[in-house]
Amino acid sequence: MAYLIGIDEAGYGPNLGPLVIGGTVWHLDDRHDDLDGIELYDLLKEAIARKPSRKHLAIADSKVVYGKRDDLSLLEEAVLATGDHLAHVHPIWDGCCEPDLGDAAPQDLAPWYLGWQHVCPLHAASDTVAERTTQFASACQACGVSLSQVRSVFLTEKSYNERLARIGNKSTVLSHASLGLVRRLLEEIESPTPQAVRIVCDKHGGRDYYAGLLQHFFPETWWQIQEESRSVSRYFGEFGPLEVSIEFRSKGEGFLPTALASIYAKFHREVAMRAINAYWAKQIPGIAETAGYPVDAARFADETEASRKELNIPWETFWRLK
Repeated sequence: MAYLIGIDEAGYGPNLGPLVIGGTVWHLDDRHDDLDGIELYDLLKEAIARKPSRKHLAIADSKVVYGKRDDLSLLEEAVLATGDHLAHVHPIWDGCCEPDLGDAAPQDLAPWYLGWQHVCPLHAASDTVAERTTQFASACQACGVSLSQVRSVFLTEKSYNERLARIGNKSTVLSHASLGLVRRLLEEIESPTPQAVRIVCDKHGGRDYYAGLLQHFFPETWWQIQEESRSVSRYFGEFGPLEVSIEFRSKGEGFLPTALASIYAKFHREVAMRAINAYWAKQIPGIAETAGYPVDAARFADETEASRKELNIPWETFWRLK
């Protein structure tokens, strides 16, 4: 047996809304022993495609899958079809596929998440989701792979700013949240015997060197540097019975587990943005919705300024400082 893990983020660039890091864990049976050579897109080609398709589930970089703003259908199809067998429910604050908030509840960190209800699916057709779910399950069973876990780290505006103040660097905030998620996912793999694990992460803000970060989050592991370059940084270490290869690479979404992690992260962020826009629409009727990216976020900040003062909402709760 062996495992593949993919890690990716959504919301690194915006000033409004959360930063979300998604992680997916795939279990491989004894038919698969070459983790570097395995290609899930080929194994699951009866169910999955790299681009939107009428006959397949689209799993790729979330920027490709979520090409049309305000249409969540393809994201919902991917999340609901692949996560059907996992013990999660919607809205996303409950179940094992919900954002992993640690000890904090989202409503404690920003008022727009209080009482937010997300009826799911919003845009995907139920019969299409059912068909994609069956296709995905059948393809996985046929080739001896399974999606065994999905988790997300969900940094609200306030929690992001708190980490930024403590750490001081935006890319390091992303690295810390991502490697914290990696450690948790590895700790959840229960195995009394040695198992091979391959992890692929998208690079963090152009960073090329990760050995120090890995040593910080895994002090009990000696990480061997295999390659550090502009295209890929790769390391190997033993974590308990797990023999772990982890790489940070440009366009990591080409690796299916990482692409699906990107989709889960993007789905959680877009649901959160709907909560934000719904909250402010009640406070300021007629205000145009925002996706949270810098230019439009500045417009949104100007238009909500008076209301935020009346509601005593701190700037650090509303606006991500970097």
